[in-house]
Amino acid sequence: MFLVVVGVAALFTSILSAIAGLGGGVVLLMVIAQFVAPTVAIPIQGAIQLASNSSRAWFLRSDVAWGPVGWSSILLLPASLLGVAIATSLPEDAIRIVLAVFVLVLAWRPQLLRWRGGQELPAPALVAVGGASGLINTTVGASGPVTSPFFKAATATHVAFVATAAVTQVLAHVSKLIAFTADGWSARDHLGVIAIGVVGVIIGSRIGTRLMGRFSEERLNQLFMIVLTVLAVRLLLATLL
Repeated sequence: MFLVVVGVAALFTSILSAIAGLGGGVVLLMVIAQFVAPTVAIPIQGAIQLASNSSRAWFLRSDVAWGPVGWSSILLLPASLLGVAIATSLPEDAIRIVLAVFVLVLAWRPQLLRWRGGQELPAPALVAVGGASGLINTTVGASGPVTSPFFKAATATHVAFVATAAVTQVLAHVSKLIAFTADGWSARDHLGVIAIGVVGVIIGSRIGTRLMGRFSEERLNQLFMIVLTVLAVRLLLATLL
C-alpha cells in the first residue's frame, strides 16, 4: 500500500509542481510522513524530488536564470548540515507537530511567507534565501513554498521562475541528501519507494510542463490548500491521539 500511495502521489504532485512552480514537494512529503518518521520521510522525499526537479529543470533549461541560482547556492550545504543536526536532536513527535503546523500556516496564511519588498530583489539577498532553504529543507522538509516568492521576485517571467526554482531545488535536495547521509541515513534502505516515486515524478514533470498555462492559479491554490489541510490534520491527530 505504501509504495502504491507514494507512486500515485509522486505522479500528481509532480504535475502540480510543473504547472504552478511549487507545492508538489510539500504535499508529497506529507503523504510519506503518514507512514514513516519525519527524519526518514524528509530524505526519501528529497531523493524523489531531486528527480522531479531535475527533469523539470532539464525540460525548461533554456529559461533558467543562472544568477539567482548561483547566489542562492552559497550557504545551502552548511545550512543543510545544521538543519539535520537540529532535526535529529528533537523527538520525532515534536518534528511531526512542527511539520503539521508549518503546513497549516502554508495552506491558510501563505502571506506570512511571502516576499514583502518591491518588485526587484537584490541578488546578494538570495545568499540568505539559500541559507534559509537549506535549514528549512532539512528540518520541516520543504523549503520551496517559503523561498519561491523570492525567486519569483528575481525572475522576469513565470516560465523563468518555474525553471529557476527547479534548479535551486535540485541543489537544495542534493545538499539535503548529503547532510542526511553524513548523519547515517542510507538511500539503499529505501530504494523501492524511491524508485517508484522517481518514475512517478518524471512522468508527472513531462505531463505538467505540457499543461502549463491551461489551469487557473486560483483553482490550483484551492486544491493545494484542501489537500495540505487534510494531510496536516491527519498527521496532527495521529501524533496527539
